[in-house]
Amino acid sequence: MSFFPDAQKFTVNNSSLINVAGDYIQREDRDYYSGLKILYKNAVRGAFYNSEQRFPPPNCHPGTRNKVLGILRSWITDVTDSTSIYWLHGAAGVGKSAVAQTISEEFAASHLAATFFFARADASRNNLTSFFVTISYQLATLPTLGPFLKYPIDHAVCENPSIVHAIIEEQFRHLIVLPCIWLTTTCRLTAEQWKDLPRLIVIDGLDECIDIASQERLLSIIREAETATPPLPFKFLICSRPEPRIRNAFRHQDFHSILDCTDIGESFESGKDIANYLRDEFDRIRREHGQSMAHVAEDWPGIGIIQQLVQKACGQFIYAATIIKYVGDYDGLPVERLEIILKITMPDDFDSPYPDLDLLYMQILSVCTQRELLLDVMAHILNPAGTFFDNRYEQTPAFVLEGLFFLPKGKVWVLLSRLHSVLFIPENVHDDITVRHASFIDFLTDRKRSGSYFIDTSKEARHERALFYLLKIISNLTINNWKYHFEW
Repeated sequence: MSFFPDAQKFTVNNSSLINVAGDYIQREDRDYYSGLKILYKNAVRGAFYNSEQRFPPPNCHPGTRNKVLGILRSWITDVTDSTSIYWLHGAAGVGKSAVAQTISEEFAASHLAATFFFARADASRNNLTSFFVTISYQLATLPTLGPFLKYPIDHAVCENPSIVHAIIEEQFRHLIVLPCIWLTTTCRLTAEQWKDLPRLIVIDGLDECIDIASQERLLSIIREAETATPPLPFKFLICSRPEPRIRNAFRHQDFHSILDCTDIGESFESGKDIANYLRDEFDRIRREHGQSMAHVAEDWPGIGIIQQLVQKACGQFIYAATIIKYVGDYDGLPVERLEIILKITMPDDFDSPYPDLDLLYMQILSVCTQRELLLDVMAHILNPAGTFFDNRYEQTPAFVLEGLFFLPKGKVWVLLSRLHSVLFIPENVHDDITVRHASFIDFLTDRKRSGSYFIDTSKEARHERALFYLLKIISNLTINNWKYHFEW
């Protein structure tokens, strides 16, 4: 018998339905799906919208981004809309990831099928190696889609376990396209029935995929699938900067009928949204700092100062968010820290596409001591992979950094203590230290913007730094060994 003949609206929860040669089989053995276990081991869980690794994720401040969120909500819920791909683009720091996160959370229980949040500084999330493995695992385990796609995806992996290491085109075909075709042909799931299932796939930060050619490659794969007959039954929300190669990829003629796009910039009242965000956050800082802010007026810092900061932000939410993190840090006095920000002046010869943001980053870094050691540690945090033979050193927890750079326990915490506004530094020394925003990475790795804070992340520079500190460790071990024998 076939699946759901002549079915209209329906819901399937917590079931495993398999149709083979017209027969109905129900499996209750939850441990049966060995293929999904392989997917789980190879999936990048940090790319999920609700991953602990990304906590706290960027999110739209309440009452902001209403216009662009409204446009996306309409596109997601309109089953008659023929545009299956939406490209949300904009400059660095304008809030694309916050919009992607907000949409993912809002539609998690209804329309969301899968997510992938790229991150340039994360070796597991800055390439396409496990992209489709991660997407297919989410499709197979989603409560509403799992009962349909669990079996064909699991079967594909069981039949060919090496598929998780195949080229991404093959991964896409065997882990996503063929399971969907199986549902349509064997199980006779109609296009109308597909529309009642979660179909939204959110891809954020495509420009943070470090292999630029692979950005076009992914868009090409999606384009071909969405223009095939029948098309892949998913909608893709893709957020990125409007980099030249990505723009050119979207100009392909086959995208014209299936693509809609929006530039999230000043046209979406970002200045007004940033002002609302700053007002609410300064109010929160005043309340949370208690006695140290008891003498401050309730409307601190005032409309004039907020508008001054809005003008400096130039539509970049990242500028406002960094200021709030810097001013609200519990290690300092908010009033004094805000004064420091306001006193930053633009040098006449300062040439930068993001002048106020770069000067803010320089101010934050300027109060840190031991600049040479700081930049070496930061370089490893930015790009820990591909430097050492032992992959235990290709991590960024505090205890690994202290061992790698031959530092006493607690030194990393002291060294980075004033960088909480640009780094996520967990309390647990075994958790990774990560950069909060890609724009800070851009700043550090662009010599024209960062000047003396420039970090060379090339392979040669990474090996040179690693060799220096390994020689230092060997030297210290040799001296200690010599002292030990001398004392005897």
